Amino acid sequence: MAALRQLRPTQRGIGTAAVVALALALGGAFGLRSLGAVVVPGASALLIGAVQTLRAGAPNVDRASIDAGFPGDRRTVRVTVESSAACTVVEPVGDGLAVPEGTTNPVTEAIGHGGQFEYTVELDRRGEHRVGPARCRISDSFGLFSAVTGEEEAETVLVYPTVYDVEARALSRLTSGGGGTDRSTFERLREYTTEDTMGDIHWRASAKRPDEEFLVAEYGGRTTRDRVRIVGESDSDDADAMASAVASLLTRLDAMGRTVTVVVADGECTSRPGGSVTALRLLARTGGGTVAAGERDRADVYVRGQGDDVTATVAGRRLEIGPERDSNRQERTESVAPTETGTIA
Repeated sequence: MAALRQLRPTQRGIGTAAVVALALALGGAFGLRSLGAVVVPGASALLIGAVQTLRAGAPNVDRASIDAGFPGDRRTVRVTVESSAACTVVEPVGDGLAVPEGTTNPVTEAIGHGGQFEYTVELDRRGEHRVGPARCRISDSFGLFSAVTGEEEAETVLVYPTVYDVEARALSRLTSGGGGTDRSTFERLREYTTEDTMGDIHWRASAKRPDEEFLVAEYGGRTTRDRVRIVGESDSDDADAMASAVASLLTRLDAMGRTVTVVVADGECTSRPGGSVTALRLLARTGGGTVAAGERDRADVYVRGQGDDVTATVAGRRLEIGPERDSNRQERTESVAPTETGTIA
């Protein structure tokens, strides 16, 4: 709890003091009875107001924690104030967050002698951003004096990178055939799906179909790569684009049931299917930079931030991820809730 700052008279307090001073100056002309009718109540109110304000102490501000999210998500901020005097709370909302149209920044709320109020913020930009610290302005019951106290701590809001849609077939080379395919053991032919690559098509069998639909040959001994290592690097100015690309790949691989290790300059994190939040937190905070020597050679996917766009190298194939490729909305899952999507080509 912070201490009260300098006691100040309000406009009403200044007006009351002026009336009392004027009555004292004109006391001889109007007599003692008239003087007492103005000066005594006014001076008493000033004295009582000053004592009330000084004795009130600093209000206690308690703010509920705010869940992390993606750009475009909205969060409700709940603030509870305990105060022994009439109190007005002034709460700044930091850069990287936005308040809806019609709401001022800082948010200002008259809370009386304590209570709770709410307002909405929109998560705008990747990173750690602050709500508060609040300033509380208290006053006496007459509204003659005020004093200001500052809250000691602010609430941190974490915003994940923007996530774009990544087509599953763009990662099929990476996630299938990790242990090789024994093509000497033919199993069956089946119809082509969007999850398959052009290399999976059995062209001779497909050419014999009258409906011109493709057929895919399945062979025995095919294995699936369950673990994928993504390495991301960028200059500090390009960290947002890099983090967004890595997060896009991470969430797609997570949805495909893969364990993903993310390596960036600020650290390394391994997430199992359904548990990508910890890696997203790392990507929300990373400031860009280069990784340790040798990490590029160990990477299954190497991501390099370049301005607003990012180049990702997946199984020898270069892929670009960026907002200009945004085309389809990606459904949110229980563990990850993307707010903006795009296409990797």
